[in-house]
Amino acid sequence: MMTLIALAVEMIVNVFLVIRNAVIRLLPAPEFVVVTVRGPLPERRPVSPARLRRWLGRMWDTPPPESLEEWRERLRLLAGDPRVRGIVLKLGDLQAGLASLEGLRRALRSFRASGKRLVAYLETCDLRGYYLASAAETVVAPESAELSWHGLRSETTFLRVALDRLGIRAQFSHIAEYKTATHRFLYPKMTPPQREMLDTVLSTTFAHLIAVVAEARGVAETSVEEAIDVGLMTAMEAQGRKLIDLVAFEDELPRVLAQDGRPARLIPWLLASRRVRKPVRWRSRHRGAIAVVQVLGAIVPGESRDLPVPLPLLGHQLTGHESMARTLRAAERARGVRAVILHVESGGGSAVASDLIWREVMRVQEVKPVVVFMGNVAGSGGYYVGCGARHIVCGETTLTGSIGVVAGKFALRGFLEKSGVLPEMLTRGESAAMPSPFAEFSESQQAALQRWMEDIYRRFTARVAAGRKKTAEEVEAIARGRVWAGRDAAARGLVDELGDFETAVRKAKQLAGIPVEADIPVLTIRPPRAAAVPAVSPAAWMEALRATGSLIHEQAWLVMA
Repeated sequence: MMTLIALAVEMIVNVFLVIRNAVIRLLPAPEFVVVTVRGPLPERRPVSPARLRRWLGRMWDTPPPESLEEWRERLRLLAGDPRVRGIVLKLGDLQAGLASLEGLRRALRSFRASGKRLVAYLETCDLRGYYLASAAETVVAPESAELSWHGLRSETTFLRVALDRLGIRAQFSHIAEYKTATHRFLYPKMTPPQREMLDTVLSTTFAHLIAVVAEARGVAETSVEEAIDVGLMTAMEAQGRKLIDLVAFEDELPRVLAQDGRPARLIPWLLASRRVRKPVRWRSRHRGAIAVVQVLGAIVPGESRDLPVPLPLLGHQLTGHESMARTLRAAERARGVRAVILHVESGGGSAVASDLIWREVMRVQEVKPVVVFMGNVAGSGGYYVGCGARHIVCGETTLTGSIGVVAGKFALRGFLEKSGVLPEMLTRGESAAMPSPFAEFSESQQAALQRWMEDIYRRFTARVAAGRKKTAEEVEAIARGRVWAGRDAAARGLVDELGDFETAVRKAKQLAGIPVEADIPVLTIRPPRAAAVPAVSPAAWMEALRATGSLIHEQAWLVMA
């Protein structure tokens, strides 16, 4: 009965689409569509109540961030309309991580594979932007273009000397030597393991950027590296290095893209979206759907929250274990859901919350296949939650691993006494003052904390060993808190496959016994009765402080540097 209803609804929608497409044929064809990529490029489009905030943002002329999901849909529409000859790609204020750009770059390459033209127009462009723009067959820039293709860098500010002067003692322990989340508080300068780890991540990422750009432009890798070493270039210099094809202004593009002597018609996406043909789809032919469950931001106990402002170490999104449990159970109960994609964009957080989410993932996997897709960052607790999944996909530039533990506190008594503040404390029980910032750890308390951290670390590595089908010794060799770039993580068996979100969807279909070519819904599931904080309100600020406190009061953290 439900199948007949779905078929009837699809028939009505498709009749409407046929009529719409017929009317659109009477309008001038959008030969080249001008699209601008900007913002953080989240993987999935926001779902309610975030959509309401997006709508309100439009009312106040605040452009909502476009997701990679929306970009892929847009590129598929443009590739499927025979009247569209190509697109002109422009770069706006690009705040996305490298793995997100990697995903969009794959989508742009797929667009080119459809036989359409892809032209990049660069007015200002850094190295990350050029990495994306190099997917185009033709790169154009005006004579005055600002091309700042600086290399990669990692900066860490060490605070140990300043804290000593203030009388603040950082009492943090970490397992193991590569677990560097609190190193800036513990050491006056970078330790050899931290330097080694960051050097490796930078080298792997830099090599990927150079290789991709060199292949796309048909030049030697040494030529790309020399251009990056120069840093700042004019458009003419870049053209001389074969990194730009043409020096021209935007108003000259219609003539540049002319066909049979007739200047091309360039239309911005907002206008072209009303003239692009939409395909007729028959999703009811294939039963089932793929559910997407997201782990975004810091992992905390309790409910998921959206904070009014980003906070250090937390960001502006928090994933609570209780919300995640309800979401995963909803996906498990839903009859139409054939597989689950766990999308992780998190540097970790609470050890307890991470383990409880891991348990829910393992439980769902007994009923339905779970595929993990890692975005820009999926480290420490962000790796923990999905380490037992059937299949793990990440990008070449994803930061992952960081299998280790951090615990401790700041002892503020010396600072307070220097400030004229004299705290007094009465206790019962030898460990009563252990969580207090007004007292330092005793030797016995430090030993107890270390034993407790070692137990968490053993549990973490055991989860990884079981999920990745490795021995404890094999896991130990790649753990110890070390962060890996995606390519190196794949080589060491921490992930199964390098790719993007579409790669994860294809694998989920395969594991669920769904034909890869089947057009089925891929639905983002939001936690039932999720605790969402309004974007602007006094309560939102109190919630931000409470969320920070809840994580600070955790005894141990699985966080990435």
